[in-house]
Amino acid sequence: MPRITAILLAASIATLFGGVGLARADQHVVYEWKDAQGQVHYTDQWVPGAKLIRVQTAPAATDAATQGIQNESNAASQDVKDEDAAAQVRADEAKARAARCAQDKGRYQALIQSRRIFSIDKNGNRQYMSDAQADAVRLKAREAMDADCGGS
Repeated sequence: MPRITAILLAASIATLFGGVGLARADQHVVYEWKDAQGQVHYTDQWVPGAKLIRVQTAPAATDAATQGIQNESNAASQDVKDEDAAAQVRADEAKARAARCAQDKGRYQALIQSRRIFSIDKNGNRQYMSDAQADAVRLKAREAMDADCGGS
């Protein structure tokens, strides 16, 4: 049993240090230090007496992540715009249908209340319809009203 514990502990430590290494893999670090003769050296590894002079994050990984997030954000924004546009179209269609409904209701009521229905010929004279023709015109007006108003 102690051997398994030692293996798990070693694996945990390796994972911990591996994670630290990965976290810093996207950074470029530069240290400056002087040797015993006073000569200046530069390195990416810390040595006793070295001072940190530069930390630069590699742009490639950051740019790729930022670009991915930006692409997702743009796609989400486009989805929202598409939904808003579709909602606006539905609202416009509802307004147009309501206007047609009001017009159809007015026309149907006028036809119902009329004792006689006529049409105007090409000379400008009234041509009165028979009762059967008038009923057909009223029925057609009722069907148009039901279509635009959703029935009654």
